[in-house]
Amino acid sequence: MKERTRHGRVKYTFRGVVFIYDPKTNKEVTSFKSHYGYSKKSGTCVAPAQKLEKVTGLKKYGIANERARESKRRLRLRQKLQENSILWTSHSVLVVDMSGSMRRDDVNGARCRADGVWLSIAKDYIRTPLERRERTYTDVLSIIIMRDSAEVLYFCEPLDWFLYNKIVDLREWDNGVLPYGHGCYAPALRKAEELLSIDTSGSCALSLLFFSDGRPSDCNLDHKTGMGELASKFGRRLTISCIGMAYDSEESYFDTLKGMAEEADSFGAVSTFCK
Repeated sequence: MKERTRHGRVKYTFRGVVFIYDPKTNKEVTSFKSHYGYSKKSGTCVAPAQKLEKVTGLKKYGIANERARESKRRLRLRQKLQENSILWTSHSVLVVDMSGSMRRDDVNGARCRADGVWLSIAKDYIRTPLERRERTYTDVLSIIIMRDSAEVLYFCEPLDWFLYNKIVDLREWDNGVLPYGHGCYAPALRKAEELLSIDTSGSCALSLLFFSDGRPSDCNLDHKTGMGELASKFGRRLTISCIGMAYDSEESYFDTLKGMAEEADSFGAVSTFCK
C-alpha cells in the first residue's frame, strides 16, 4: 500500500514491512516492521492481490471520457435521486471499518483488510450485478466510514459503472481514505439508521452491510440491543449482513458481530454473519 507522508516522502507497506522513500533524493529514508503485521497463512503470503481495472469510455453509463470524469448527465441523475427517494428501487447502506487494524495483511486476494473490503464491494456488490443486469441506477448505495465517529463517504449514489470506478480508486491510500484510530460501532449504527430512514414509502428494499475486523473500540456499550432496535424499525424490509474481515483472528473477536446479526434476526430482519 502506498501513502504520502511529510516532506514529499512516500510510505509503502507490504507484507508487514513499512518502507519510507524520498523521491527527491531517490533514496530509502528508513524501514521498519509494521505495528499491524501480517499473516504467514493468508493474505499476500499465499495469494497475490487481485487487480481491478477501471471502466473508461462508457458515456451511456455516466463516464464522460477516457479520464473517467463524471458526466453532466450523471450529475443531474444523482441529484434527482438524492432529492426523490420515491424513485429508489433499493437502498444499500455499507458501514466500513477504517480503524488502524484494517491495515493488517491477512485477507486472500487483497493487500490488507481495508483493501479486501473495497475489492469485495467493487467486484461482488457492483460489477457482477451490473454485468448480470440485476441492478440499475435506481438502486442507490451509501457508504459510512467507521472510526471514532461515523462519516458518510458516499450518500445515495446511483449504482452504476461510475460508482464502480470510485470504489476501485479507494483501494489506493493516495485517495485519502486511510485506516487509522479506533472503530466505534455505536455512532456507525446511529448513522446507518438515519440513512435507512430516508425512504418512508415502504416499497424500497433496504440493506445494511457491516464490515469489521473484530471487537469494537466502544466495547462497553450494548451493540446487540442497538442493532435490535434498528432492525425492529424496518422488519422484513431490511436485510443485514455482518461481515468479519480478518482471516487469522480468534473466533471470539467476532462475538459482537455475531450477536448483532442474531439480535437483528430475532426482530424480523433477514440477517446473517459471515467472514
